Amino acid sequence: MKTFACLTLLWVFLCTTLFSQNIDYFTKYRGGLPVKVYYGANPRAMTLLGVDAKKGIIYGKMETGQVQFELRGLKQQNISGFRFEWPKDPRLALKYLSNEQYSPKMLEILRPHIYKVLLYLDIPFEFMPIHDDCLVYCKSLVEMEQYAEAFYVLSRLNLSKLDEFGYREFSELALDLAGKMIVSNPKSAKTARSLLQLVTIRDDSGDHASYLQLVDSLRRQGLYTEAISEYGRLGPIVSKSIDSPYKEVLRLWPIYCYVKLYESYSKAASRDKRYAEAAGKMFNTALQMIKKIDEDPPSRQSNEFSLYKLIRALIRVQYARQYEASGKKDQADQYYKDSVLEVTEGIVTARVGLDWLPESLMMAGDAYENLELTEAARNVYKQVSIFFKSTKWAALSEAKLKALPPA
Repeated sequence: MKTFACLTLLWVFLCTTLFSQNIDYFTKYRGGLPVKVYYGANPRAMTLLGVDAKKGIIYGKMETGQVQFELRGLKQQNISGFRFEWPKDPRLALKYLSNEQYSPKMLEILRPHIYKVLLYLDIPFEFMPIHDDCLVYCKSLVEMEQYAEAFYVLSRLNLSKLDEFGYREFSELALDLAGKMIVSNPKSAKTARSLLQLVTIRDDSGDHASYLQLVDSLRRQGLYTEAISEYGRLGPIVSKSIDSPYKEVLRLWPIYCYVKLYESYSKAASRDKRYAEAAGKMFNTALQMIKKIDEDPPSRQSNEFSLYKLIRALIRVQYARQYEASGKKDQADQYYKDSVLEVTEGIVTARVGLDWLPESLMMAGDAYENLELTEAARNVYKQVSIFFKSTKWAALSEAKLKALPPA
């Protein structure tokens, strides 16, 4: 029981510090859970006091005194199950929430009871059918954007065990929560990632797609270091799947992230030379990785070919800027020209819905500007504003158009 208490304190600390979860509900509402234990078909009143999944023991109290049951041998002990009866008001609150009639009042009604019930999810559903009710509560927290409390609860659950019980929905909810936390507050990314580590990624295309979408959200938020780590976790899992549609993109996105990190560090190095070494490491890593891709590039007919070309173009732009900074205009111009050729080759084969296409177009426009090909740049920016309306890329293209000299 000491281990359980230490874990409780750890998660309370994380939630309080990082998500302003100021109330430790598990402590506030701690206490025994009144249930009926069925010996065969005969119910007897008892109070559950806790469960230690590692030791495999359920602790309880009956009229005769303290009792213990072996979690993995309930049938052998002639135990057919434990039944908890929800009081009237909490039962109605659960019904409202399950029908997506969300209200903070329903959460308030449920908390004194649900935080006792949640402690027993390690008992299989067949012996204690509480999992659906707990899932309803957790889903409601996420839907109501109660992210601090949702993290507080989900980070304490044994998600892999719930997977085994057939309740993969808890893991999927954890992924959904992590993604929403990152979008709502990028500073929470490191903490959200701690939740990801509790989720088992199965050899399943649906799992791969969900996890990839989440990691992509890290990248879109500019959290490149975190994204590299999570791409690195997913890549080896996906590589074992035959004909996975995600293999190529998982080879490429980490390189993109290293280039973007180089951009950040090099800008910082222009003000403080202490960042130069880190910038160099990022760039060299990207170069080493793209050389391996060059040996076995994506098919020209694949979607990922245009991402491959975008990355090669980004690298050439970095070389161009380096020559530009040292006053070598001719070399800089050549690399800008090379970058246009690279990115344009990818754009020709790309379709509109690709995640990286607007950046490819904007990059082509920038390169045209650097080469003083104003009309070519103007045409590219106009395409972006038309095809990617109501996005950051459209806003950026409009700003670029306004800054161009008149036709």
